[in-house]
Amino acid sequence: MKLGSDPGSQLFLTPLERAVLEAQGRPLGAAAPAWLAQCRSIRVIGRSHSGVGFVTRFEVPADAAPLATDATGRIPPVYASHPALREPAQFLIQVRDGRIIALEAFCFDGMWPADETGFRITAAH
Repeated sequence: MKLGSDPGSQLFLTPLERAVLEAQGRPLGAAAPAWLAQCRSIRVIGRSHSGVGFVTRFEVPADAAPLATDATGRIPPVYASHPALREPAQFLIQVRDGRIIALEAFCFDGMWPADETGFRITAAH
């Protein structure tokens, strides 16, 4: 994985990002439909890699229903194991004004694996 930002205007959710967003939405109860609607319409506007993880920035359409304020405090971190990592990686979501704005991922030990297909979501706490 190269460090820095991904160039180009055609950025899409990776399969890992999509799986993490789905896992984070499961425990939201009544807020899950708004979460899923935002995830379906989300647009990736940037992604940067640090070597130990990444941050993906999003834009949600203005007409998408915002998440209720009480729901944003219940979005759990997600953990995923990978054969190249001794400890699971952690994924955190950032929400502003009821809209998903970023996904942050990082590993606690070692470098971020180049092949993300080995990740398996282990828990949403």
